[in-house]
Amino acid sequence: MKFNSAIQIFSLSEHIQKLQQISILRNRLFLVFVVVPTLFSVIYFGLIASNIYISESRFIVRAQGKDSSNNLASSISGAMGGSAIGTLASSLGGLSSSQNDALTAENFITSRDALKQLNQSFDLTKAYSSSDIDRLHRFGGITIWDKSQEAFFQYYLDNIVNVTHDDQSGITTLSVNAFTPDMSYDINQKLNDLSEDLINRLNARARQDMLQFAQNEVDLAKQRVEEINQKIYQFRNNELKFSDKSVASANSPNNQVTLYQQLASEKQFADRNLAAALATMEQARIEAMKKILYIERIAQPSKPDMAMEPKRIRGIITALVLGLFFWGIASMVITGVKEHHNQ
Repeated sequence: MKFNSAIQIFSLSEHIQKLQQISILRNRLFLVFVVVPTLFSVIYFGLIASNIYISESRFIVRAQGKDSSNNLASSISGAMGGSAIGTLASSLGGLSSSQNDALTAENFITSRDALKQLNQSFDLTKAYSSSDIDRLHRFGGITIWDKSQEAFFQYYLDNIVNVTHDDQSGITTLSVNAFTPDMSYDINQKLNDLSEDLINRLNARARQDMLQFAQNEVDLAKQRVEEINQKIYQFRNNELKFSDKSVASANSPNNQVTLYQQLASEKQFADRNLAAALATMEQARIEAMKKILYIERIAQPSKPDMAMEPKRIRGIITALVLGLFFWGIASMVITGVKEHHNQ
């Protein structure tokens, strides 16, 4: 019995020793997975992480349509006496939003051209590379070997601007992240202004393209009318000279009548052609008005008075929870391996 008791005591001692080894290993894992990451997160979020200020604005891109042109349509229709131009004017639509139109502004905001103009105004590369910004958030803080313009463009897309579009309402939301309230506001304001300038340039170009051909036709028609008027003027002068002559051939009056009828017919045709060209010009002008785009600001760029990022408490809690999660998994794996080894 004493021998059996000694064996049981030895087995119990060995079991306790293994449990102590597991406990020591679990404590070490707890230190690695929980204590150290949580301590680092407290130091980083509490003392190192830079404040990030977010300026937000909302706008919608609209196109000319019915509701805004009813008065114009009525006035043109009345002035043209219910002609085809008046009918066309009456068919104009009101202000309507278009997803494709909105994408024009969105694509510009996230383009290299926009970044180039922002760099010219604010020197963004220098501002976002400042040593005052923590290394995890500043440009080139981690990838110190790559500070090219292409790298900064990617940094611009990932860390500075965020553009979202609501397909249902047509509203585009622009968010700008910066490390000072003034910088975030100024960049947002500048991007709104640049987007409006772009839309205005597109409007001017489209209007010019649409009206140029019609204007050329009007100029040719006017030139033709002036030429016919000049011929009629010369004919009348010649007619006066012919009347003053005492001797004239018998066929001259008949020839003059024929020539005058020909000029009158050409004059009538030229006048109709000019009227048609002017109507085409008016139609082109109305079509150009239909295609005009507008940026309507739903919400002006906000000027933040407090930092929205980083979420310091959330970051610390996230590090703690993830650490506990991985520590729990590692502990279960080690315990299972030990039990399997004991068997």
